[in-house]
Amino acid sequence: MLTISQWYSFFLVSQLSLFIFPIVSGVVIFVLGFIGRPLGGIIFGHIGDKISRKTALFLTSLLLILSSILVIILYSCYSVLAFRLFQGLSLGGEWGGASTVLIESYSSSRYRGFIASIVQLSVPIAIILSSTTIFVLTLINLSLWKFSLIPIILLTLLSTYLIKDVSISGMHISKKLPLIEAIKHDWRNILKGIGIKISESAIFYIFTSYIFSKNPSASTLVTLSISLQLFMIPLFGYLSDIIGRRKVIIIGVLLIIPGAILFPGLAGELILSLSDSALYAPQSAILTEIFNRKYRFTASNFSYQVASLIGGALVPSVLRLTNYPVVLVVLPYVIITLVSVILVKETKGREV
Repeated sequence: MLTISQWYSFFLVSQLSLFIFPIVSGVVIFVLGFIGRPLGGIIFGHIGDKISRKTALFLTSLLLILSSILVIILYSCYSVLAFRLFQGLSLGGEWGGASTVLIESYSSSRYRGFIASIVQLSVPIAIILSSTTIFVLTLINLSLWKFSLIPIILLTLLSTYLIKDVSISGMHISKKLPLIEAIKHDWRNILKGIGIKISESAIFYIFTSYIFSKNPSASTLVTLSISLQLFMIPLFGYLSDIIGRRKVIIIGVLLIIPGAILFPGLAGELILSLSDSALYAPQSAILTEIFNRKYRFTASNFSYQVASLIGGALVPSVLRLTNYPVVLVVLPYVIITLVSVILVKETKGREV
């Protein structure tokens, strides 16, 4: 539930920023959240590897609650900017924590990829919630969007209460600075992790956020395409346990080009959603499995969030400011992911 509330909050502002604010202001708000994500990955990853996974998760939820209250009570341009940055910090720490805890809890399971893909389901669920919220707001008054943060606060409060029951076992406390240790000993896997994630981040924010700049009434289309992921993410997660993480990711990469060519039509939207499902389902598994326990929280989070900044923030912003063809902008990302997934070793069945 905490992961859902984190993503719902982040997606809501990501979608709104690209069509209710002036172009430049909207892009600044959109990008600011992505800048916060790698910073949050470093800060909360450090806490998770040095102190406790549970403590890191608790602090990310507390930050989201307080920043949401701030923007509701003291609504202004400055509070929205601060809220967006804190959103990024909070999400940047939470995803790696949830994924690491789950992978380590089921380290001996042969269906680790499928189990880890359940965490990834929080993304389509959150997008459906945020898109539905925007649809309702368009019928009422979009300027009232800040009050849609109230359910986020309540859901996060409940999740925070449940964190106390999270069981952490077999944790290896890092004696050094986790990020420095990871970069020193595992910089190649960090680069591969960024490369594996980068194209998925790029296309995801194209068909869930950038599309609103093309069609402000795209809520139904986004909800339809993202609903497909509720079934496809677990399926691809299961396939990653059967044929391997790398092959599933390659399937997703190969679907990007036809989806980008056909975007923003219905066919393009659905193909990009299918591509994203294949790319995203194994990520929680592979981005934690390739790293040592001593700095796993930090390294997996750092790779994920840096890729989100380079892909998820940059691509929609470039498209919004230039109107270049989508396929032209995403092509370099496709090449990077293909090279990265070829270079990384298969992690299916690896001891973690």
